This record gives sequence, structure tokens and C-alpha cells, in this order.
Amino acid sequence: MARAKRVVNIPVQDTAQMLDLMKRLGTLDADLEAESRPGLVRIVLHGSSTDVQELELKIKDFIKAK
Repeated sequence: MARAKRVVNIPVQDTAQMLDLMKRLGTLDADLEAESRPGLVRIVLHGSSTDVQELELKIKDFIKAK
């Protein structure tokens, strides 16, 4: 299967929201890298294109839930 890589930049309002997002990312069974900067969490997703799309939707739901 072809491997895909996608970079997702998620804006965060404060440190608490950033920590919550990073904690939730740790619960995912996925191949990803995440780094945080003030106001932004940069996530690099790896996997098949369908896996990457599903992960991106899950991550966006994490932000909407707060």
C-alpha cells in the first residue's frame, strides 16, 4: 500500500488547550509526530491515504469538542 504523509497545523487558544490536544493525540493508535509552539500544534500524519484522512477528521473533532 502507498504511504501518505500530511501536515496538519491546528491553532490553539492557550496552553491548556494545547496540553489537552497533545494528551488526546497520545491516545490515538497512529503513526504521527506532534510539536507545539505558542498558538499552534503541528502534526505530521503517516499512513495510507485513507488512514491519514480518518486521523485528520479525528483530530479536528478533538478541537471541536472543547
